[in-house]
Amino acid sequence: MPRIARNVRGTLSETRRTQILEAAARVFARRGFDRATIQDIARAAKLSEGSIYNYFRSKEELLVHIPQHLVRPLFIPLVEGDVPETLGEAEEILLGVCHGMVARVQEYAPFLKVFLSALPHLSPATREHYMQLLPTYAAERLERFLREGIRRGIFRADINVEIAARLLPGMLLLFLMTQEVLLVHPIVAQGYDSIIPEAVRLFLYGATPRVLTPRPSATS
Repeated sequence: MPRIARNVRGTLSETRRTQILEAAARVFARRGFDRATIQDIARAAKLSEGSIYNYFRSKEELLVHIPQHLVRPLFIPLVEGDVPETLGEAEEILLGVCHGMVARVQEYAPFLKVFLSALPHLSPATREHYMQLLPTYAAERLERFLREGIRRGIFRADINVEIAARLLPGMLLLFLMTQEVLLVHPIVAQGYDSIIPEAVRLFLYGATPRVLTPRPSATS
């Protein structure tokens, strides 16, 4: 029984953190970082100010935890979904992750503009904390995905997974932040139905010629 109680408390705690972070993202996007207050965030989350401080010590800490909160669900398929048996299945999983990244950046573009403008003015300790949060979460999950693919013979055995796991999300996120957040006009006129497959295939196959093998149909 105590174990069940702890599990319930953990679920409630995670739900409350999500509630707070979603509210903070909306408030920061609407009011900006400097004008937003913990009271504003508590009101948007329908909680007391004291409840906010049970989870986050300051407005700065809230700000730097939001990007990880936005990215976390995108990488769940890499660790909790079906393990790919073929390169084609691995490609489909990565395409899904990347489409999710596009949707998140587009949805939260107003917040991300505020975040980018506020980040240089945060304390050095807070900036360092942010740098430890986001890259580690995404990279660790992609590393596991790549290692499992190597074990199954889907990927090359000589891949440096530490480097590779940081290339795809870093490459796409930088592109998205430039195209969706920083610039008024897109740097690439083509839609994401063309951009995302190109990014995933460059990551998986490189730019050298390759022999395309047809994927088996769902009915075969």
